[in-house]
Amino acid sequence: KMADITRNKVGQNTIAMGAALSMMGVGFPALESVLIERFRKKEQAVIDENVSLARAGYDYATQNFKPFAWALPMTEARYAVLSGNAAMAMGGAAAGVKFYSAYPMSPATGVLHWMAAHARKAEIMVRQVEDEIGVVTMAIGAAHAGVRAMCATSGGGFALMSEGMGLSAQAEIPIVVIDCQRAVPSTGVPTKTEQGDLWQMLGAGFGDYPKVIAAPLDIADCFKLIPEIFNLTDRFQCPGIVLCDLLLSEGRLSVDPKELDFNPVIDRGEMITSNGTGEHEPYKRYKITESGVSPRAIPGLPGYTHVVSSDEHDEDGVLISDEYTNAGKRRAMMEKRMRKVDGISASVPPPKLHGPADADVTLIGWGSTHGVIHEACELLREVGISANDLAVRWLVPLHGDAILDLLRDARHTIIVENNFSGQFARYLRSETSFVPDGNI
Repeated sequence: KMADITRNKVGQNTIAMGAALSMMGVGFPALESVLIERFRKKEQAVIDENVSLARAGYDYATQNFKPFAWALPMTEARYAVLSGNAAMAMGGAAAGVKFYSAYPMSPATGVLHWMAAHARKAEIMVRQVEDEIGVVTMAIGAAHAGVRAMCATSGGGFALMSEGMGLSAQAEIPIVVIDCQRAVPSTGVPTKTEQGDLWQMLGAGFGDYPKVIAAPLDIADCFKLIPEIFNLTDRFQCPGIVLCDLLLSEGRLSVDPKELDFNPVIDRGEMITSNGTGEHEPYKRYKITESGVSPRAIPGLPGYTHVVSSDEHDEDGVLISDEYTNAGKRRAMMEKRMRKVDGISASVPPPKLHGPADADVTLIGWGSTHGVIHEACELLREVGISANDLAVRWLVPLHGDAILDLLRDARHTIIVENNFSGQFARYLRSETSFVPDGNI
């Protein structure tokens, strides 16, 4: 039986898998059920052949090979194996996204693939657009009409979106943009990971405006972060950026399904969706308020006719340059928008230190370096060096004072990030004057 398999590469894979699982201490029924599921669309003969090949490899290894020192028996718990892209797409569906637009750009294309595959079932309108300028403006249009809208790209595509980010902020229409970083600049290395886009995100668009930027720490966090950032962008009517990278986007991890909450808390903020009694003051879309947030009406509601524009405007949306560029009105509207920054800061938790408070070494990172930093702390502890870590998830707002408090007693601090110039180290220094003992 084994002799006729030498030319059949596919069959060899099945034998090898059987042998490997035997050496790992995984029971054969697990492999059999996967093979049946994998080939269920083919005829029974294909299923039977693969199961018998797997069994041959499994039995041969059991009798002739030494098993691995660490057995991996199947547990009762069943885990979801997810890529970060699938997790972000599912997080979007859970958050109530109803419009998704994208232009294919790796490593973000997986989000589009998931959305396209599940669009009808999840009742999400999915559009592949001609370029990222169209992508972001379509998302803004959908959000203006009242639905939650999301899009994803990589650094080069985001460069085209940066003007749209300013439109989202100026017109106060919330959107969420995912940037899955690749090795840059230009088209760089599309198939490798990097954290090289931080300063592009910090400076996205031009002029001052409120925004939210967060970087997921692991693949489960890719899911959890999306509903959180949507609640913030809806409440403060501003753009949100999810700063992911290829390591998480195209990486895979097993996630406990209990961590995936498909009914998260949804807060649409100050949204007017019906005309209520029909009696109200004349509607001002950009009403000047203490919080900087103005009530937002869905277009088409009787009695809430309003103007929305990318130019600076008065409370009623009428452009200030139409009358004469009125410095008082410009300043009042600018200050109104920027008051949202305090509200956003108060709504986002500061980071925490993990590990012993009096550690010899503190490793500081953001986003996807969390996993490798966590592992490095374990390795350091094994050789007798106590270590703790500070993972920064929310980049804007950055709780600089809280970070300084946490690092005040740190003995030896090292910032670990996956880019050439130490972009986060420069950002942290610009916001807090903090300089670490070392950078990796």
